Amino acid sequence: MKPRTAVAPLILLLQAILCTGLAAQATQPASAKQMVNQMLQAERAAWSNRQHFLYRNKERSNRTNGRLWDQLVVETSDGPMQRLVSIDGKSLSGDQRIAEDQRISWLADHPGELRRKAQRRTDDEARMPELLQEIPRMFLFNTIDRQGNSARIAFHPNPSFRERSYQDRVVHAMAGVLIIHTPDMRLCEMDAHLEHNVDFGFGILGVLRNQTTLSLTREEVSAGQWKTTRLRVHLDGSILLLKTISRDLDSARYGFRPVAPNLTVAEAAAIVRSTRF
Repeated sequence: MKPRTAVAPLILLLQAILCTGLAAQATQPASAKQMVNQMLQAERAAWSNRQHFLYRNKERSNRTNGRLWDQLVVETSDGPMQRLVSIDGKSLSGDQRIAEDQRISWLADHPGELRRKAQRRTDDEARMPELLQEIPRMFLFNTIDRQGNSARIAFHPNPSFRERSYQDRVVHAMAGVLIIHTPDMRLCEMDAHLEHNVDFGFGILGVLRNQTTLSLTREEVSAGQWKTTRLRVHLDGSILLLKTISRDLDSARYGFRPVAPNLTVAEAAAIVRSTRF
């Protein structure tokens, strides 16, 4: 893996969790590691049965140039179709609405472009099964407490794990807390950070600094369907001592409504044009 692509593993877990489906049932585990293993099994099972949704997304990030975008999003197998509704709480101007309609119409007529834009995420998702398989060996787990239907589990790097790639090195440096919904063993919260700086090529090729953090909150938005409702990511580092890596994302998602699993890009475009929340 090239050093400049090594930032992707930090959010691979988040990408896998963004769209999940039916949960696998599990019995009460006896240890933190068993709970994590059962949670991963449930997430792997859900990964192949993902339901598509229509929802609203309020996001402030590098992509939005630090402004608060409110978007209507429809998930499709080709990628998400999005319509910008407001910026910093203000409705779009007439010219902005025309430009947004033209952009959506162009994507509806050129579905390959939507697939191309989603390709990087698709490539990252293809690596998820291998990454999930490695997680129980990468980390040590201990139960902090159990309250009602939730268990809080701390994780930190397992010193005996042998890293084989830049991806391993980045993920293995993470530590934090997981909250698992124990009746169906689904992940409902995660807060993580890099325990230490991660250097590539002894720091010459690049570095990810320990100020890097990520967190997410998930909810069951319909029977057996868990979706991420809050996502925060901060990446801090540099590549080849020249280019600063700074990625910030704060996203809140709400109003989930199931949509057909086989929507075409044109059908998704029609939905985002006509739907009013």
